[in-house]
Amino acid sequence: MPVAAPIPIMVAGLVFSLLILGGAVFSALSQPWMGVTFGFDQQRNMPVIESTHRALREVLPRNTAVAGLSDPATGAEKTLYGFQPLLEPPSLPTFTDYNRYLHQEGDVAEFLRGGAVTLILAEGGRVTLPLTHNRPAYALPLDFWLFNVFGMIAWNLSLAVVAVRPSAMAARLLVVSGAGFMMATVFNSLYLARELALPMETLRLFSQLNQIGLTVFLFSLLALMLHYPRCLAKRGSIAVMIALATAYQLNASQQWMEWPLHTHYLPIFILYLVGVLIAAAQWRLSRDEPLDRAVLKWILLSILIGMGLGLAIYFIPIALAGEALMPQWVMVGIASLLYVGFAFGIVRYRLFDVQIWWLRIWGWFLGGLGVVAVDLVLVAWLNLQPVMALGVAVVSVGWLYFPLRQWGLRRFGSGLAVDQRRLVEQVEAATRALPSRDVNEHWQHMLTEQFSPAGIEQLGHAVDDIRIQGNGAELEVPVLHGQGALVLTYPERGRRLFSAHDVGYARSLWQITRRILTVHDAEIEAVRTERSRIVRDLHDDVGGHLLTLLRQAPSERYEQLARNALQGLREAMQAMDPEADVVLSDCLEEWKLMLEQRLESTGIELIWEQSVDCQNRLLTTRQAINIQRILAEGISNAQKHASPGYLKVQMILNNSTLVLSIRNDGVTHHQGQQKILRGRGLNNMTTRARELGGALDFEVQAGTACLKATLSLDSE
Repeated sequence: MPVAAPIPIMVAGLVFSLLILGGAVFSALSQPWMGVTFGFDQQRNMPVIESTHRALREVLPRNTAVAGLSDPATGAEKTLYGFQPLLEPPSLPTFTDYNRYLHQEGDVAEFLRGGAVTLILAEGGRVTLPLTHNRPAYALPLDFWLFNVFGMIAWNLSLAVVAVRPSAMAARLLVVSGAGFMMATVFNSLYLARELALPMETLRLFSQLNQIGLTVFLFSLLALMLHYPRCLAKRGSIAVMIALATAYQLNASQQWMEWPLHTHYLPIFILYLVGVLIAAAQWRLSRDEPLDRAVLKWILLSILIGMGLGLAIYFIPIALAGEALMPQWVMVGIASLLYVGFAFGIVRYRLFDVQIWWLRIWGWFLGGLGVVAVDLVLVAWLNLQPVMALGVAVVSVGWLYFPLRQWGLRRFGSGLAVDQRRLVEQVEAATRALPSRDVNEHWQHMLTEQFSPAGIEQLGHAVDDIRIQGNGAELEVPVLHGQGALVLTYPERGRRLFSAHDVGYARSLWQITRRILTVHDAEIEAVRTERSRIVRDLHDDVGGHLLTLLRQAPSERYEQLARNALQGLREAMQAMDPEADVVLSDCLEEWKLMLEQRLESTGIELIWEQSVDCQNRLLTTRQAINIQRILAEGISNAQKHASPGYLKVQMILNNSTLVLSIRNDGVTHHQGQQKILRGRGLNNMTTRARELGGALDFEVQAGTACLKATLSLDSE
């Protein structure tokens, strides 16, 4: 079955609602009019003059009580004592009161059929007023226009949903409720527009059609809550709902059974309570489904709170006290906000599975409508030429509308506010992290910064592309290095869902970062290859010459120098191999043996203490060399700048932090050697400590020097 495009459906719906409005205006203007606005005085129990046309103000002052009507042609009279004009017929609590009022208003309307009517004033005197059936549009009350505007809002917003999701049951039920709402408001506005009274059958017809619209509105919303977001009803529930609505309406029109408290309004209270129970069931079923729970929050906000306010300020006060707290148009306006709430829900949580292009369709539609409206105003009121008027309309609407449209798309569409400078910094941080194991952590941090998800988890399996899961609740993103993926849930800390724009943005970000990482990886591989070549050259060339020098050394002194140079060359080649690791416990034994050999002939006592629980702890070659050089330089400084009797070396490993301390006595000339002690040796040790992500401290107290290096073994 072919489906129409959304824009033509929305245009047709708007045209239809405008035709309905035109028919309502024509019907209201055809009612008899004498140029008087009537109110009701509770104390005198009769109508009073609230306002009049300008020409009648001196004849009929405000608050003048009208005791009755008289027909100038026949002389017949009709008392208005106890007659309350503009009363809402369904507000009466029983069928008896309802019928009595219809007959009373019909009797009053009989005196408004001729060309004039005489008002019998309570203070004495009579005023004859002409009657016209061509009422001017400005004489229609504000309530008439508000009711019709509210009805058009409900109809067009609900139609916009079904235009893009015509096959969804929830969308169909929403548009049915919108049609019922507009029907109720249109016929309600017609009997609210009466100046004094309408013929009994006309008022009965308008009242019943208003009731039918209200019934369709309420029962379709109830069915909507049964089917969305979770389907609580079985097959055939719609037929059951139609049967119940038909029975309810037949009872109201045929007056079979009186309801207690209030015949017309008590069923509304019951339907509201049923809606609360349905909402509670939906809430319970959606406890493990964040998406359904988010949708349900908007439904509760839109339907239950909107309808609850209507009950609180209008229906319940009339049922209990006979008088509403607020005018009826306030209640209808609040009820129409229900559809505005659905519109915001569609934008924020994509109710009824409508994508963000729902907002784009409305944007183009309202833009075109604005141009047409301004063009008509310029032509009709300012008498501009059509071509000039069209140009002015396009320019004026464009200046105001299109910036607002773009702001709305940015605000409600993607939800991404990208800081380009911050983004570049994050990509650079991720690329710098490639040689280590932190690249995926930087990638996760980058995604968190850009999307602010409510949660982020790691998947054990890999995904081949960025994709949306859970109808927008989750976004799966591959990691940058190795296997696995990340799952982001609910961007902007749960305030919206992921959209197609988010997928495109994340994919572009992933591709750009991957390309930069590929280039950076190639650079690292080139460096590694060049390093291997240098190591081979050092081994084959410099190493060979040093071996020759060691074998042909003329004395023990030169032999030791050659041996030291060869050892330094080996350490340098080991440091150039980033994949070579050594065991910390082996290093400790080697360092202790080295110090014992150096101090063997000096008479200095070596006190070695170590507290290293992790015997299998690995060090990189660079870490081992730096620690050894700090240890050796510290021993050399103690021998050079003091006359120690002992050297105490402590090695303490706490998690990933190694604390190395060297303590010696025999410092007798510290003050005079301040600059010497702070010379190149100490600076070199400080540099090596910083290279290992740590720090170095040196102090002298009471002839005892203490060198302490705190080193991080996870810094590389």
